Amino acid sequence: MPKVIVIGGGPAGIMAALEAAKYNEVLLIERNDELGKKLKLTGGGRCNITNNRYIEEFFDKVVTNNKFLYSAFYTFTNEDLLKYFTDRGLRYKVEYDEKVYTMSDKADEVIEILKKDLEKNKVKVMYGTKVVDLIVEEKSIKGVVTEDGNKILGEKVIVTTGGKSVPATGSDGSMYKILEDYGHGIAPLYPALIPLVTKEGFVKNLQGVSMKEVVFTTKLKKKKIEVKGDMIFTHFGISGPGVLKLSSYINKALKDGEVEITLDFLEEWSREKLSKQMKSNLNKSLINNLKGILPQNFLKEILGMVGLLETKASELKKEDENRVINYIKEMRLTIIETISIKGAMVTSGGVKVKEINASTMESKIIKNLYFAGEVIDVDAETGGYNLQIAFSTGYLAGNSTKVITN
Repeated sequence: MPKVIVIGGGPAGIMAALEAAKYNEVLLIERNDELGKKLKLTGGGRCNITNNRYIEEFFDKVVTNNKFLYSAFYTFTNEDLLKYFTDRGLRYKVEYDEKVYTMSDKADEVIEILKKDLEKNKVKVMYGTKVVDLIVEEKSIKGVVTEDGNKILGEKVIVTTGGKSVPATGSDGSMYKILEDYGHGIAPLYPALIPLVTKEGFVKNLQGVSMKEVVFTTKLKKKKIEVKGDMIFTHFGISGPGVLKLSSYINKALKDGEVEITLDFLEEWSREKLSKQMKSNLNKSLINNLKGILPQNFLKEILGMVGLLETKASELKKEDENRVINYIKEMRLTIIETISIKGAMVTSGGVKVKEINASTMESKIIKNLYFAGEVIDVDAETGGYNLQIAFSTGYLAGNSTKVITN
């Protein structure tokens, strides 16, 4: 009988299994025929392992329940994670916004290291197996039940089944109902790190136009939210790293209605500087005076909307100038919804943190049941933070199994 059963072979589950295997016989149950399926999607498929900021800076990047992660982050930091991989031969690089990627830009390298370590530590992996129930007696975990009716007994169980996003990778949210049946509260699920759908029709005309270093601002219950990042206009609205980041802050507000956001496409330019540039050559058209500062297709669309596409700088009226500058410095868009949760990179919501011991990741409701990763009600901005949450909580959960109750 395995002393520890880990459900879910993503980063949280693998790290939990590896750490638990130092003290126990471990069985890792994965519903897919391969490990780390979702890991391959991180960083646009390039594997954004973690972030290179100081660990104390991570808390401001966690959108939901950041204080809960104090023990997890400090027990297994991003430095610890990078040392773990480099000790096993992984080479990495640090890019824009301190994002850490494999030198090869491939997730397979990370997965292979983890798989070899599971073998080395004698973790048994059961592939193609879905857990459909837990075995709980007198508020204590005794094992799990698989889809084929097989009962597997164990002294401790670590749940790392992920959220409800990207169900093709195995995280379909089915574990939440099982946990609810045994008395656990589940915070409402929302899509996070997800593209946004806009009301404004003109956005479709900008489809495919990419913008760099855009500043997004909005107000939610009098609280100002401001994030920065690259974006792209799409046929339904807006996407890209900056938009995904913003989505994690406004996803809950969207259930109550539309959210208005403001976009500044030239943060470093004042309105006065932009005004001077527009009139830098009075004999030229506005689009020529702004050429090279913003994408040509973007300029064509906004100048066309205000009827100034052919207008020379010498013909520009002050009110028209302000309209153009507003589109560049204060474009207002109305967000009506996100795309489906299936398209989200992360699930916001999950097992309520008040029901989990933050120092051990053990359930306060069911003895010897632990949680790690996205199944918990924690989520963060894009940039490697969510993967670090998975590795850190997985490590802490696995480490907490070392005291075995006989």
